[in-house]
Amino acid sequence: MTDTVTLLLNHQEAELAKLHSLLCNELEILKNRELSALEQASAEKEAILNKVNQLDQEISQSTSLELLQQDNNHSEQVSRIINLLHDCKQQNEVNGQIINNSQIAINRFKGMLQKSISNNTMTYDNKGKTTISNNSIGLKA
Repeated sequence: MTDTVTLLLNHQEAELAKLHSLLCNELEILKNRELSALEQASAEKEAILNKVNQLDQEISQSTSLELLQQDNNHSEQVSRIINLLHDCKQQNEVNGQIINNSQIAINRFKGMLQKSISNNTMTYDNKGKTTISNNSIGLKA
């Protein structure tokens, strides 16, 4: 049983290390606004999270977290796994905040565009050419 748990913990630690690396890479992807790379990173992240969840369930069938933390053979590795998980959560929050800030900026820009469009009216003259009139409030600078 101990060998199985050790193997599962090794896999879980490796998956969490991959996840942390992916999340750090995702930050660069967000900064560079590479949408296709972001889609691929999201798919990879989902696959890794599913694998971590599966490993966690397999470990919980064999033992409990409390027993692993008390076991001299596993306590150090469990501590590393918990720290990795914490680092992943923290990096994910940073990435989430960047996404949220980007969404806010996009919504502001969208609002400015809509206001600009609503202040301008496009009409056609008697020759079929477009003319744009600016419907301002009548103030002159």
